[in-house]
Amino acid sequence: MSAAKKTVSREGLRPLLLGHGLDLAGTIGNGLIWEAPVKIFHSCHVSDTEIGAYSYISPRTEIQHAAIGRYCSIGDNVNMRGSAHPKQWLSSHPFPYTNLYSHSRSYRPPLTFAGYGERTLIGHDVWIGSQAIILPGIAIGTGAIIGTGAVVAKDVPAYAIVVGNPAQVVKYRFEQPLIDRLLRSEWWAYDLPRYLEQRPDIPLDDPERMLDLLTQEGGDIPRIGSERKSYSRRRNEIVIRSLAKPGT
Repeated sequence: MSAAKKTVSREGLRPLLLGHGLDLAGTIGNGLIWEAPVKIFHSCHVSDTEIGAYSYISPRTEIQHAAIGRYCSIGDNVNMRGSAHPKQWLSSHPFPYTNLYSHSRSYRPPLTFAGYGERTLIGHDVWIGSQAIILPGIAIGTGAIIGTGAVVAKDVPAYAIVVGNPAQVVKYRFEQPLIDRLLRSEWWAYDLPRYLEQRPDIPLDDPERMLDLLTQEGGDIPRIGSERKSYSRRRNEIVIRSLAKPGT
């Protein structure tokens, strides 16, 4: 693991991160881990989150305490906040463990509370529509589509399409045999945009033919690298670390 530490201005941050494969127009809170390339549009706030290669987050979206796979498309105004409050205490308010009012009250909070629920898990190739709300700790399977304005309160199966409040499965993108084949292929391990530079004719609009091609030519198709980058900001210092992918 290597680390690069730099003190930079807000204006200098974006070019620095671009050099590490992160196109950041929004803001980052308590750290971010990513695989290059990733794009985060303006007016987004992302905190304590991991994002896979070729995923993007559209404007005015807030994400906390989540793990997002590769090739994910996250729409605008999506709420994926991971914060939690105590349910069994006298009050669900955070005053027992956080003094939000230090400008007016000098007490020391007597209790501690994690502040986060379970991590929200988003698989690969997930499309989340505008204004969707994903509750903390939800797992959304690979290939799923979350409709505009949906409120997701329970786990979503792979390749399901869900809509409504609460979100319900209305159909699946493909028949089960093709879903099984897509999942077995783990096609998201391949760097397909890079391969398009060599082979612009690959049949991306025909899943069956594309899976056949992966079977026949998979050894020639570049794979997404195992390197991940970690960003944190401490004492006005940007720390970028190169991390090995888990299990490598």
